[in-house]
Amino acid sequence: MGDGFIRRLIQDHSEVEDAVWQSDSIIEIKRKNHAPFNAAIIKEKLVEAKHIQPFLSSPASIIVNFPKIGKWDGDAILRCERHGKAWGQWGVLMRAINSESPERTENPEIYYSYRAIRQHTRVESVSFILDHLLLVNHENGKQLKVALLYQYDLCGDDVRRAWDDLGEFDVLLKTNPNGSILEDADEVANALGIKAFSLKGLFAYLAKGKF
Repeated sequence: MGDGFIRRLIQDHSEVEDAVWQSDSIIEIKRKNHAPFNAAIIKEKLVEAKHIQPFLSSPASIIVNFPKIGKWDGDAILRCERHGKAWGQWGVLMRAINSESPERTENPEIYYSYRAIRQHTRVESVSFILDHLLLVNHENGKQLKVALLYQYDLCGDDVRRAWDDLGEFDVLLKTNPNGSILEDADEVANALGIKAFSLKGLFAYLAKGKF
């Protein structure tokens, strides 16, 4: 039942007393300092609604995609949130193990940017297209696709890889507050007809609304 390798990875966490598969996909995690909780583990290159639907009415607090590489479709994310389930890649489960409320665990790199953009005074709404691709509805009536990329120094190759990985978008947001956007990143962005910004730069762009 379940995957022995995944079970061992969970048991290696310093706060875990034991991990027991309840089915092929749901594992109970018993913790040293908090109550136990259940996690649903799936293995998909792209997590869609059909993959998480069986777990929405289950006792699982979190639905996790394994391994680290993979994407989440916006509809799957929305369904998880509506049913009070945490979602994400493996790192989110590692964070959940330390939390009193595993079902509320988030990827801070994604949600910090998501909330910051949503709270901008000229933004009407923000939704997920993918876990690292947001659809921003501006008060000027236009929409922007904003890709999220956590890099220290953003270079031209990073911009190209994001374009290949996420598809077309209007803005590439460097979510790492440290480092810089290098000159060749701006050159590649200009060639693609997009913008590359830090969060401060994106805020100024949204404030002007000239797009």
